[in-house]
Amino acid sequence: MRAVPSPRVSVVVPVYNPGRDIDDCIRSLLDQSLAPGDYEVIFVDDGSTDGTPARLDGLAREHEHVRVEHIPNSGWPGRPRNVGMDMARGEFVLFVDNDDWIEREALERMHARAERDDADMVIGKVIGHGKPVPPTLFLENRSGVGLEWPPLVWLLTPHRLFRKSLIDEHGLRFPEGPRRLEDHVFVLNALFRTRRVSVLADYPCYHWMLRDRGTSASADEFDPAIYYANLREVLDIVDEHTEPGPLRDRLYVRWYRGKVLSRVGGYLFWNRTPQARRKRFAEIKSLTEERFRPELDAQLPLNLRLRSRLVRSGTVEQLERLAALEQKLSPRAKVGQCRLDGGVAELRLEATVRDPGHLLRFTSDGPRWRPPRALKGLPELDAAGAVDGNDAQVLLREAEGDEEFLVPATVKTRMVPDRSGHLRPALDVAARIDTAAIAAGGALKPGRYVMRSVMHIAGFRFIAPVTRGARRILLVLAVDDNGRISTARPTLKQRFIAWVPGVRRVLKRFRR
Repeated sequence: MRAVPSPRVSVVVPVYNPGRDIDDCIRSLLDQSLAPGDYEVIFVDDGSTDGTPARLDGLAREHEHVRVEHIPNSGWPGRPRNVGMDMARGEFVLFVDNDDWIEREALERMHARAERDDADMVIGKVIGHGKPVPPTLFLENRSGVGLEWPPLVWLLTPHRLFRKSLIDEHGLRFPEGPRRLEDHVFVLNALFRTRRVSVLADYPCYHWMLRDRGTSASADEFDPAIYYANLREVLDIVDEHTEPGPLRDRLYVRWYRGKVLSRVGGYLFWNRTPQARRKRFAEIKSLTEERFRPELDAQLPLNLRLRSRLVRSGTVEQLERLAALEQKLSPRAKVGQCRLDGGVAELRLEATVRDPGHLLRFTSDGPRWRPPRALKGLPELDAAGAVDGNDAQVLLREAEGDEEFLVPATVKTRMVPDRSGHLRPALDVAARIDTAAIAAGGALKPGRYVMRSVMHIAGFRFIAPVTRGARRILLVLAVDDNGRISTARPTLKQRFIAWVPGVRRVLKRFRR
């Protein structure tokens, strides 16, 4: 069929053996509010061996704005994305993975935002289905932001609108072949070259799906030598575009926290085989000595400061013992007060952590962190940052969907003495929900909503459903057609979904 000659947006979809998982993607791309003459969809089939190639060819015959290219299998999305970019005729390019989908007005709204702001990049609100999305990124609509805004680098997926002239002028490409962090390379190169970036937060644009819900250790396995060689390429981009100083340090800390220290603690480390842990530790220690200056540790929260110390001068056995203690930490977020007045709810929450391994205990002088007996040989650490940096986010999620809203909240830390005379942290959270102005400035849709709290205590990140009463009943809020808010009884399904992370953790321990 004849292709659309000059579309506003070209949607590039790399495809490989998706089976029926591509159904939602296809449906959403053909059902856009933007007129078919204003956008094109380019499917690049990366050597699929299922029935997908014939299905895509059929779509191209039926729809003038659908194009298909078949290439030999390259093993990763970089090559098909590059092919799709070369084919794109649109003013802007959006990358969509074959098992994700977009909302009906996504293209129209993102393109309008780009035109209004004269933006080179528009990040539409991403809804994570089993995948974490930083909520501060989509707190409100933003225009003209750049790398000086820290949340911008905490989501580096390519599922955003790029001005095609930006791509062509700077020859931006995805690294090709089987590799990791290829999206970081492309997006970071674009961010360093863009004039301005806009964030569209008041409409859910992109649904980022987790299809593989495997629970085996291999679900997150990777070759650390290859992975950290790829990370060095990302850091090289940072070095190329920054001078030594605060910006470079902040960007380095982003990857040190998110891609290095996160891999030697918690479940991502604890559930590996001993051999895999040692191999990972060796690569991370080498990379840390090579690229991450010890001075960066001052910007880390307590738990990552501790992991960094063990990477630099400790042993893999100490990291293993630390990870085992981390698995015993169990968060709680309980409602102490809930006042409802029309469309406004004011809540007081207490966030605490059950800590049978005595990992989060402090002395009153300083305060200072006191290591538990299981981490013998470690000295006490200055824990002032662990207390000052504590925080909690309250998130309101659709009970029957996955869109989530960040609730305005203030947080205070209390240090509570335990029976041994040590201090343990607790957070007092005051949250306010205004149904008329919470959804990035817009009103909440009628329906039911559940709450959860994302807590940061001593640098540890915990997620817990918000409950009330001694029986820890899930808090459910109902919004009617007039915006009035009330409490509702949770359904069995809602209770299961709220507690399923804890259920999964128990099952993982049992299997181990």
